[in-house]
Amino acid sequence: MITVITFNPSIDRLYKLDTFEIGMVQRASFVNPTAGGKGLNVAKVIKQLGENPRCLGFLGGYNGLYIKNELNKAGIVNNFTEIDGESRICLNIIDGDKNSTEILEKGPNINEKNILDFESKLDKVLENSKVLVASGSLSQGMPVDYYKRLGKICEKKGVKFILDTSGKSLEMAINENLYLIKPNIDELELLTHKKINNKEDAINASRFLLEKGVKNVCISMGKDGMIFLNKEHIYDVKIPKIEILNTVGSGDSSIAGLHME
Repeated sequence: MITVITFNPSIDRLYKLDTFEIGMVQRASFVNPTAGGKGLNVAKVIKQLGENPRCLGFLGGYNGLYIKNELNKAGIVNNFTEIDGESRICLNIIDGDKNSTEILEKGPNINEKNILDFESKLDKVLENSKVLVASGSLSQGMPVDYYKRLGKICEKKGVKFILDTSGKSLEMAINENLYLIKPNIDELELLTHKKINNKEDAINASRFLLEKGVKNVCISMGKDGMIFLNKEHIYDVKIPKIEILNTVGSGDSSIAGLHME
């Protein structure tokens, strides 16, 4: 079984407008609310690929009930920890020129009791899991080194740990049983303190992370594809040119596919 963690899930509302003018009343020609957050995006694609993920994390309020109901309708097993706060709403506005503007709420605060309740559920779920995917930002109130803590838990359980996040929380988790990470070029520069001007630089920087114990590194390069490498292999992955409708979830889909290797 694959367990997918989303600490900060959301209702993602997509608005399409013919024009988007600052300071003016806007009328949407299309609105689409979905259960979102990076981990939930991963779980949806895993489900489409024929596996049955189990989702954990935090949900609260009416927004949390909506998210849970949407997952249930999609047949995605979930066992979220209920909190007192309200789960967030995130907006993606696409104008007639296909420019995308995102407005992301921070989300609710999490306390130590919430974390302990979550870990109690996680402990039981990991008994039957082969892979844990943690994707997205930590919730407000969580320790910045919490993904490092998750890595230690996975190591004790013999579970592969795939982490897709950024910033200090990723940097602090680098030495902790990481089976796969997916930084973009900017994140790779921050992690390795190396300037990256080309693919060769990216590969050399990733080797630094492999030496620190990361098993696999997938470098996300947007329209230029990705580079996947470990100590034995390097893959330069090209992607086809397609009409872009909405880029939200594209990187999450990559994580879902990579866990299948």
